[in-house]
Amino acid sequence: MIGLLVALLSAVVYTVGLTVEQRALHGSESISIHRPLHLARVLLTNPRWVFGCFFAAVGSVGLIVALGLAPVSVVQPAFAAGVACGILVLTLLLGERLTRGEYVALAVMPVALGLLSLSTADGAETGTSARTPLLILVSLATVVLCLAVVGLAGGRGRYMSAAAMGVAAGFAQGSAGLQGKGLGGLLAEHGLWNAIAPALLSPYPYLYALGWAVGIVLFQTSLQRSRASVTAPVANVAGNVFMVVMGTVLFGERLPEDPAMLALRVGGFALTLVVIVLVRGNVAQVEADIGRRRARAASSVPEDADHS
Repeated sequence: MIGLLVALLSAVVYTVGLTVEQRALHGSESISIHRPLHLARVLLTNPRWVFGCFFAAVGSVGLIVALGLAPVSVVQPAFAAGVACGILVLTLLLGERLTRGEYVALAVMPVALGLLSLSTADGAETGTSARTPLLILVSLATVVLCLAVVGLAGGRGRYMSAAAMGVAAGFAQGSAGLQGKGLGGLLAEHGLWNAIAPALLSPYPYLYALGWAVGIVLFQTSLQRSRASVTAPVANVAGNVFMVVMGTVLFGERLPEDPAMLALRVGGFALTLVVIVLVRGNVAQVEADIGRRRARAASSVPEDADHS
């Protein structure tokens, strides 16, 4: 239960950071993964984006702690669905229009979290040690594949949709999440200070940095073309499924043996996916709207300069 609460609190912090990043990106120069130095300059010289990134990073650290307290099949869906719900709320507060599916997701969300919470009542088994060789292989292969697919699909002037790029970002972030699960296990076993040396000697922080770097580049590029209520759910559904399936296998976690508890766990997981899919909205329409909005903002700058 504590792990679930930490995951939800982390989701709130992460969502605030994500919203700040979105507003910063929609007012900045266009970025592309094919121009990495320009991308880094645009992001790192934007104070608003850096501020949002800091909040998102704090939320990610909270997720690592939660993964050491509860099974990945509980924490990751709760975090992903919490982010989806938080984005919907912030979107409403910012005055943007939502689809019918997004409204339905708000109603489904509490049910999904309730099922996940009830599924831990019999004492869920939390894996803390991974099958290291297989973890390294899966993580590296996932990141390389994401880069290869995006590079080929978006190369030579071809257009790659924000949704497709969000899926690739989700898999890269899921790879980083597996390392977060490993770091969370070390924290749970050794405590904060005693876990520092084992963590530095493990592959977790280095594979986490690799997956996080690739994931954030792909995600930010996708986020600039769309809005968080579309991009984040698409990325989350890909990363969520990847991390839950692979994390359960790699860390040797067992699903509940009691049929009723198993049904609650599976039902809660399924409903979180429903929440995430419902909020994806009309990707093409949102991309077009954001594109027109950014074009108007860009064209207004020279006009203002001429009148000054």
